[in-house]
Amino acid sequence: MILYYLVVPVLYFFAYFPSPVLYKLADVFAFFLRDVFKYRRTVVLTNLRNSFPEKSEEEIEAIAKESYTHLADRVVENIKCLTIKPEEYWARCVPDNIELLTKLYDEGRDVVLMIAHSNCWEYAGYVAHTLTKFKIFGVYSPAKNKYFNDLIISTRGKLGMNMIPMSNTSAYFKEKPEERTFHVFFTDQSPSNPNNAYWTKFMNQDTPFFYGGARYAVKHNCIPVYAKIVQLKRGYYSVHLSKIKEDVTNCPPDEIVQGFSEKLEAQLKEHPAQWLWSHKRWKHKRPQVA
Repeated sequence: MILYYLVVPVLYFFAYFPSPVLYKLADVFAFFLRDVFKYRRTVVLTNLRNSFPEKSEEEIEAIAKESYTHLADRVVENIKCLTIKPEEYWARCVPDNIELLTKLYDEGRDVVLMIAHSNCWEYAGYVAHTLTKFKIFGVYSPAKNKYFNDLIISTRGKLGMNMIPMSNTSAYFKEKPEERTFHVFFTDQSPSNPNNAYWTKFMNQDTPFFYGGARYAVKHNCIPVYAKIVQLKRGYYSVHLSKIKEDVTNCPPDEIVQGFSEKLEAQLKEHPAQWLWSHKRWKHKRPQVA
């Protein structure tokens, strides 16, 4: 509790800074992460070398350097979410085919959005809520500190997103809400239980993925959609939505997760620095099948 009251005023202090100033601070933060503290440098370089074996060491180092800026930008943007105004996130995060969601809503379909930790995912959630009629739900991992957890819920939910703790998903997903729904799943996180995950070859490595979003889509006949978020320039992004599957009738969840992994891999090959390479994505080994 004491930590909360010490930290939160500082976060709000920086949250009122203009975004251009925050991005200048992000450059400083990235420098300390990369060159002073060397934050997870071995993890970043190992992940990049294994994912892009065709690239030279100079290219790997250049991508690693950019990825620290990407990480620092995510930090300041999450802080900015405490105070950001609609006119700013509308300007900074532009969907280029929001009509897909409008069409699915008018057809009476529900949506499962499968998203990665790439670029301004927080801003994208705000934009989706203001431009669609769907009731939006987001699955999240609760913070250990209750006060910080409440701050996360209030920040992400201030524009109407309904937050579902990951520990409650089993009970929640048994029933389908009556409203037209739009569920957001971060599908690129590393599952804690590798034995209950979908394994595939992703970025040249055996990789586990969560089944949650795919299983929900199949169970409740939702259209699985991929969000490709790309940085246009510093602080400005486009969001392109595309269906992962046209029809989930009798569709194994494996096919949906595989479709997500292929779309994400194509995006990373096109924009390699725009992902959190410091994440220990490949800490698990594929279980041996008897």
